[in-house]
Amino acid sequence: PKDPCAPIDVCCDEPAPGPFAFAYPKDVGLSCPRDFYVHGEFLLMKPTEEGLEYAIDQDTTGNVYQFPLVNGKLKGFSTNSDEWDWRPGFRVGFGFYAMHDAWNVQADWTYIKIKSDSEVSHGGTGTLLPLWISPQASDTLVTLINDASSRWSGDYSTMDIMIGKPYHVSRYFTSNPSFGFRAGWIDQDYHIRYHTHIAQNIWLKNDFWGAGLRGAYESQFILGSGFSFYGKMAFALLFGKFDISQQSENTVTTNEYKTEDSFYTVQPNAELGLGISWSNFYHKNQYQISVKAGYEFHHWWNQNQARKFFDTDPTANDTISRGDLSFNGFIFGLHLEF
Repeated sequence: PKDPCAPIDVCCDEPAPGPFAFAYPKDVGLSCPRDFYVHGEFLLMKPTEEGLEYAIDQDTTGNVYQFPLVNGKLKGFSTNSDEWDWRPGFRVGFGFYAMHDAWNVQADWTYIKIKSDSEVSHGGTGTLLPLWISPQASDTLVTLINDASSRWSGDYSTMDIMIGKPYHVSRYFTSNPSFGFRAGWIDQDYHIRYHTHIAQNIWLKNDFWGAGLRGAYESQFILGSGFSFYGKMAFALLFGKFDISQQSENTVTTNEYKTEDSFYTVQPNAELGLGISWSNFYHKNQYQISVKAGYEFHHWWNQNQARKFFDTDPTANDTISRGDLSFNGFIFGLHLEF
């Protein structure tokens, strides 16, 4: 339909809808559009990370160091653990459409809180083998550990600035490829407590910051009556720095250790999201308000850079294998376009 804010041309008739061309710029149908929008989203995510297991439950019918392990069950933030907690977060942003060819510029800030607690015991039989105490200390403590606990906490933040080209592939399908920049900050703290006749504590800091390039694609299937399905995916490579600090403490100050490391690296991460939205026009079609609900999955590769010892020689240690960090959960959003 003709723009109601355009100058009146008395020589021409009002155009009828159609014909509908392909690959034309996205237009939500606002009257007198200002080509600006803002949005906010509430996130309910479950953070998980590989490599945080801190004990093995071993049956003591034989030697506690025997192989194969009679029980050997991993405990504490292990695979299929129900100790990962749901945590809140948010995403806020704004964007605008350029005057030339309807290019889209958008900025978003995402924050998610990380916090999970775990407690384990040997269940009345056997013993707990500690995975984060040095092997020398384990020799004297392995038969004394009946209970253990830990807390994983931290903060996750990303800032994205993207340039996209949203357009209609057809009347009922829109496509929006985009590219831009991402900056990220992930601070993690991990505290493990092994309960024996002396206090055994492991303190770990695993902090990362980085910046780099990001590519994304979002599509929308328009169903009618204001409803639509959407899907999005993104991938980024961030060049950044890890700052690692790890130490053990006990009340008798024997067999303690402390390690520190800082290094630069390139970290990949990816995102996937699916959901449904509903929108409606207000104030004579000058504003459009949309609400949406969906599910998202975020994955950061090799984010756990903590070290574990595997021999009485203190130099025999290495980083956690495949320590990927993941977030998955629900999003609920509000979008205002004017």
